[in-house]
Amino acid sequence: MLQSIHDKAKGWIAYAIVGIIIVPFALTGIYDYLQGGGGKLSAAVVDGEEIPVKTVQNALLQIKQQFGGKLPEGMDEALKGNALDSVINQTLIQQKIHQGGYRASNQEVADAISKIEVFQKDGKFDQVTYENFLKIQRRSPVEFEAQVRTDLTQQQLRGAVMNTAFLPKAEAEQYQALRNQQRDIEVFTLKQADFQAKAQVTDDQIAKYYEQNKAAYMTDERAQLSYVELKRDDLAAKATVDDTALKTWFDNNADHYVQPEEHITSHILVAVDDPAKDADAKKRIDALYAEIKAGTRTFEAIARADSDDKITAEKDGQMGAVVAGDWGAEFEKAVFALKAGEMSEPVKTEAGYEIIRVATINPSKSKTFEEARAAVEDDYRKDQAEKAFLDKGEVLGRLAYEQDGDLAPAAKETGLTLQQTDWITPVQGQGIAANDKVRAAAFSEDVLKSGKNSDLLELEDGSAVVIRVINHEAAAQKPLDTVREDIRTALVAQEARKLTAQKGEELLKKLQETQAWGAALAATGLGAETAVEKSGLIGRTDTKFSPDILDQAFSLDHPAKDKLTWGSVALANGDYALLAVKAVKVGDASLGSDAGAVYSQSTGTRELDAFFKGLRETAKVETHPENL
Repeated sequence: MLQSIHDKAKGWIAYAIVGIIIVPFALTGIYDYLQGGGGKLSAAVVDGEEIPVKTVQNALLQIKQQFGGKLPEGMDEALKGNALDSVINQTLIQQKIHQGGYRASNQEVADAISKIEVFQKDGKFDQVTYENFLKIQRRSPVEFEAQVRTDLTQQQLRGAVMNTAFLPKAEAEQYQALRNQQRDIEVFTLKQADFQAKAQVTDDQIAKYYEQNKAAYMTDERAQLSYVELKRDDLAAKATVDDTALKTWFDNNADHYVQPEEHITSHILVAVDDPAKDADAKKRIDALYAEIKAGTRTFEAIARADSDDKITAEKDGQMGAVVAGDWGAEFEKAVFALKAGEMSEPVKTEAGYEIIRVATINPSKSKTFEEARAAVEDDYRKDQAEKAFLDKGEVLGRLAYEQDGDLAPAAKETGLTLQQTDWITPVQGQGIAANDKVRAAAFSEDVLKSGKNSDLLELEDGSAVVIRVINHEAAAQKPLDTVREDIRTALVAQEARKLTAQKGEELLKKLQETQAWGAALAATGLGAETAVEKSGLIGRTDTKFSPDILDQAFSLDHPAKDKLTWGSVALANGDYALLAVKAVKVGDASLGSDAGAVYSQSTGTRELDAFFKGLRETAKVETHPENL
């Protein structure tokens, strides 16, 4: 085990690694983990390295769990191919890592693990919590630390590729100009609903559609579960509490019950929502700061009128007490650098640019036992509950596994109640079955078909459950008569969509011929020109029109002199939009302080995609899908 985990961590924060605990056989590293346990058949050979069939089968199992343990109709073969490709790519990456000599150090692994919140107690890494958590997940520290090392090492490889990518300034400016480009457009929308009365659907069409789409008209597969639930809150409520125990807890943890130092703070904020507009925000905050220093306007007046934080603006910029650890690092750094009565110069923070003022500083103060008693009792109960949760969780999971044909023994041994759900489906349930993890387990191979108890499932609300299926109904075909009107509605909408598009294409031709809305609308019998929506100059992210319309508008050619550029787009709701581009305004090409980094990051991502594609193209890969 890594001894350095006890040390205070620095560097990369690996919160995402906690996902590895929840899904023990995550795809990353699955090949290394299962290499010794597969059968003799190979699913593929990658540059001479064999991939066992079982490795791909376990990867496919992960995909199946996303669908509640059952693949949608017709997707089995396609997802087998996806699973095989994923494992091949993973193997190629591991080979490249080995060739390049990439390896995360012990310190990097320790730093990452110690920053995972579920392993912390009172904001610090706790070795006992770490070991107990892995124990309840049936994972060894050695295995988990190896997995973390694999993930960090892959980050090294990705960083080596991405950090070498760059975008020349001229190209970045060209992208910036395109991004900031504005267009003056006009839009006329044909409504699908206006064509539904003309859509005719016969009984023969309905019957034919039903036969061709029977899989879409099935009852839901459903099941009922019995379960045993272990709740931390229940254990906390039942914990035995007395003054002696609480005082001992308080004495041992007195540093936790301190009123922290408070900085009574006000601010003026100029938000930066778009990195491309960073320079404009900096100019604006500098101008406001100059007014305060010159005495032409007060801090309070500017906060009320010009701050982008509208909540604090109503209170002259007052934020109240700022306590360390509750805010962004850059903001706190600026606040805690000020003395009482001081105001900062404009400073860049997580929210944008700010002018910060500290009115007073209230020093930290230790609480007495009586002052902290409520918090002490709450913390003590949580601590006792956590210990009981780990102990009972271990017993519950072990007995459910050892006696996997019945949950009653596990319930009796742990003193918990055997409960039952209503009917659930792979995609819907109530109570514990509202959780995706519970439904996935319920409809998995082992629980549904083999009739076994599930593993101990830790849920996001702090509880843990073991489930088993007690009743099951397979999906069944719905009779035509029960779905006839649903099919009619679908076919009418389908036909109306087609009629709408046909009329739209007819109108587009007239618009291109006449170069005028009025004449084209009159010629096609579609009403007056007043129905045309006019935008004025708008950008790519404007909300006046839908993204589909904006994408089409900004993909059309610039209009020629004294002409409009015409286009059309079928909308997702079945409507059909005709549009004209009247004018194009060239966008500002100047780069803000962060814009270049944003474009370089995008370039790095593309380089990484190309790198992975190149690995696959240059490798000698032999696949055996017939063995899956």
